[in-house]
This record gives sequence, C-alpha cells and structure tokens, in this order.
Amino acid sequence: MLIVYLVFMYFMSQSIASGELSFSLRKKAYLFYNVIAIWLIFSFFNFIFIIQDIALLITITIVYLLSLTMYYIHEFRGTNVNFSDILSVGTAKEVASGYTYEIKPIFVVFFVLIVAQYIVSIKQIRILLSSHDFAVGRVLQLNLIRLVIIFAIYYILRMKISSCDYDYSLNAGENEGYLYNFISSIPIFHKDKLKSVHSTTYDEPSFLINTIFTNSSQNLTNIDNNDFPHIIVVMNESFGTAQNYVKTNYQVTPYYDGLKGIVKGNLYVNTFGGGTANTEFEFLTGMTIGNYEYPVMPYNNFVKKDKYSLARYFKSLNYKTMAMHPYTATNYNRDKVYKRFGFDELLFYDEFKHKECVRDFVSDESFYHEIIDRYKQVSNNNEKLFLFGITMQNHSGYKKFDGSNIETDLQIYSSKESIDSYLSLMKISDSALKVLFDYFENEQEHVIILFFGDHNASFGNVINKLVFDNNIEYECTRQYMTPFFIYDNKKANDRFIDGISANFLSLELLKSANLPFDSLHELLNELYLEYPVYNYHKRKSINSNKLSKIPIDKYFMLEREYLA
Repeated sequence: MLIVYLVFMYFMSQSIASGELSFSLRKKAYLFYNVIAIWLIFSFFNFIFIIQDIALLITITIVYLLSLTMYYIHEFRGTNVNFSDILSVGTAKEVASGYTYEIKPIFVVFFVLIVAQYIVSIKQIRILLSSHDFAVGRVLQLNLIRLVIIFAIYYILRMKISSCDYDYSLNAGENEGYLYNFISSIPIFHKDKLKSVHSTTYDEPSFLINTIFTNSSQNLTNIDNNDFPHIIVVMNESFGTAQNYVKTNYQVTPYYDGLKGIVKGNLYVNTFGGGTANTEFEFLTGMTIGNYEYPVMPYNNFVKKDKYSLARYFKSLNYKTMAMHPYTATNYNRDKVYKRFGFDELLFYDEFKHKECVRDFVSDESFYHEIIDRYKQVSNNNEKLFLFGITMQNHSGYKKFDGSNIETDLQIYSSKESIDSYLSLMKISDSALKVLFDYFENEQEHVIILFFGDHNASFGNVINKLVFDNNIEYECTRQYMTPFFIYDNKKANDRFIDGISANFLSLELLKSANLPFDSLHELLNELYLEYPVYNYHKRKSINSNKLSKIPIDKYFMLEREYLA
C-alpha cells in the first residue's frame, strides 16, 4: 500500500508542477528516482513520529506545497526551482504581490484527495493510539531499519546525481521530474563545485589575486582622466527579444530599431525570467557563473568581503562611481554587495527624486531623468562619472494595466495577457530611450552609454515554448539572448556584434571609450578573442583542442579564488 501512496505522490507532484496531468518522462528510470526521493522524505518523518499515517500526512502536504511552488515559479520565472533559490526567498517576497496566482482545476482535485486522506488517516491514528497492542519500541526499531535502508538507496542515487550535469533547461521538469530535478541540485550546492573545462588546473595560483586584483588598480594610477569620457551603464529590467518572434498590432521598439551610428549586438546571459543579479554580477566583475556545475547566486552566496570590480577599476582612474536602483536597498543584498564592489555612492528608491511609476514600479523615463540629474552634479564638480543603473519598470508579473496597447496574435491562449502586457511595457521603455538621447546628443562633454537587457521575460510554460526555442543543449538559443548597444555622443560607430556574453561586455565598453585595460581585462580579452560567448549554457561545447589551454585555466582559477 505504501508503494501506491508513493507513486500517487509522484504523479501528484508532476501534475501540479506542470499544471496538467503529466506522466511522461525522458527515461522510465526517472520514475524510480522520483519515487525514491519521496520515500526518503516519508521514511525520515516516519522515524521521527513513529506512526506511519502521521508521516504520510506530513509527506503528502510537503510534496503538495513544494509542487505548487514549483508550478508558480516555473510560470513566473520560466525556470525550474533549484536549491539555491532558498537564498533568494527575501527577494521573492518583495515582488510576490505583483503576480496573478491562477488556481488550476488539477490543484483543486489533488487538494480534495488530500483532505480525504486526512480524514481517513486521522481516524486510523486515533484507533492506533487507543490500541493497547501498539508497541512504540518495536515500531521505532522497524522504522530505524527502514530509514537505514532508504538512506543506502538514496546514497546510490546521490552518486548517480553527482556524476551527472545538473539539467538547468526549461524542459528539465518534464524530462526527469520536477521533484528529482530539485533534489539533484542539493548535492552540488556549495562553492567548491566550480568546474573547470579542462581536467588539470593552472599551476600558478600567485597569478590570481596578487597579479590581477592587487596590481590592476596600481597599474592605472597616475593616468590623467581629462580626456576620458563619462560612462553611463543602464541594465534594463527584462528588456528582451520576444517582440521579434510574435506578430503585434504595433511595432514594439521603433526607436531602438531605428538607432543608427551606434554599436549594437546580441548579449547572451545565463538567466531567463529572473535572476537579474547574476547578469549584473558577471558584467561588473568579469566572472561567470558558467564555471559552476549549475547556476548559483553569487550576491547571496559568495560576495561577503571587498571584491575587485568595474567600480574599483574606474575609481583607480579617479572617476566618481555611483550605483542606482529604484527599489529596495536589500533586494539581492545590493546595499552590501555594492559597497564591497567599491562604489562611492548608492542610490535606491528612497534617494530618488524622480519617482513617477508605471504600474507599481519607477518608470524608465523617471530613471533616466534621475541619471541626467546625477550626471549634472558630477559634471559640475569637474569630476568624471561612472554610473551603473538598473531599471525596475518591466519587472514581472505582467498584468493588464492602464496604457497597455500592444496585442499579439496568440488569440487562442488564455495566458496571452502576460505577453501583451509585457510588450506594452517594452514599448514604453522604447519611447523612454529618447529622453537619454535627446539630452546627451546636445551635451558638450564626452559621454558613452552602454545599455543592455538583463534577461528575457517569462510568460508561462505554454507561451514560452511558442516564443522561445527551448533547445535542451542551450547552444546560445534565443531565450538567453537580449539586445545591447553602446552609444557615443561624440562619434558615430555603426557596428554589429553577433554574440557576446555578459562577462565580456565591459571589454567592448572600454574599447569604445578608448580606456586602458587593467590586468583583469587583458586576461578577459585574451579569452574573448578566441571565445566571445563563455557562460553556463555555452561552456559545455568548448573544444579544448581549438582553444588555448592557459587562458581558460587562468580564468577558472581566478574565479575560484575570487569567490573564496
């Protein structure tokens, strides 16, 4: 009877997490792995609470709630739940109110079945507790034996998990089971799981911190920055490419599409539907979460002390460094991380003067007016500005709002409201770009603006599959591609970069600004020239015979020590 319950809980988990009755997996063996995982949870509680029915009720409740969480995260963010998401609970709570929580019939069906099981089990528990034949010692002994057996089975399963790459694809839950996919992220969740592309490691660890981080700033001292431009970087929330793959009643980004005389290109990031902090981490540090066995969140995991970054690079050139984000300071621990990166000034929602909103978030237009004000202050003090700003207007979830006027041709899908609302926000973002260009085109001082999207938006599993090509290998597929441009107000430069990853984007910025490379960027450039896209999704395809071994190993060892 227990096996029946375990199998039932698996099908419940799979069906709730996917939002529909779901029984198919990539391999039949994964059914066994998922059932074993549930059995382990049950055995643990059975040992603790002795009575089997109590353990059953606790297990079925946990599986139900975890599956609901998996469904909603998969719908809102477009990716599966992994163990590192636990560290981002605070961030998730801050934005949770912006989503619409659809209750699907399958949720209600299983909820009713669970309530029925509660009624039956509670009666059984009362009968058992009133029975004089209930021997606690004997039952505890049997439960301990079962627990030892199941741990042995789990250990074998864990070895199998550890020997495989974590499946971070959008189809992972359908391929191997949502519960198994979540549990398989647990054994590889710690910072020692950096994974070099090569089997050997670079044998000069002194190359790392001593040569790169200590000497980088020293190498740039005594450089006159009078001829250097002001640098403004805008990482635009969810500014993506979905509009390129659907038909709409209006052109979504006419202003961006019509920009001429600038560097444009395709930026490949590691995140989809969320995880903004990972893209900014890669841009600001030159490191990549691609050196991990599966994506982590460095802002939560590793940035616990002062680190070298673009902020410190520009400080060495006597720039005023400023970080801006019109949201809470604690979101992704940015208040702490930015200080550890060396920014002189931090501006969050409370410090903003311009706070006009679209929906519940500060608009892009207000954000750009704030940038212009801060630029004027620094410029009037005869200082050079390096400003890194993150917008908030287009953050998910996507509900219909006043001013939304974009409609797609996806008429048959009930959830199309999400993509229609998102593309309406994109159109507003596109119009707001004119504020930046109108001001800086007439500015006498030299200014360079780098603009890029942090990730594509997620519209729910059904529409994601229609809009984005969910290739399991992720060979630079379009759900991980966002636009970027580099604008120089004193010099036209028509150039298109077909592919670059976020960890290398600062290279193109420094080249466009004609700024000197520090030791870190010299290494990054060495790798970039051979392999311009190096991130989690592309790393697996690296041909070690084609690439020079030394820059890859240097880069890997550098990141190991950087995140120590």
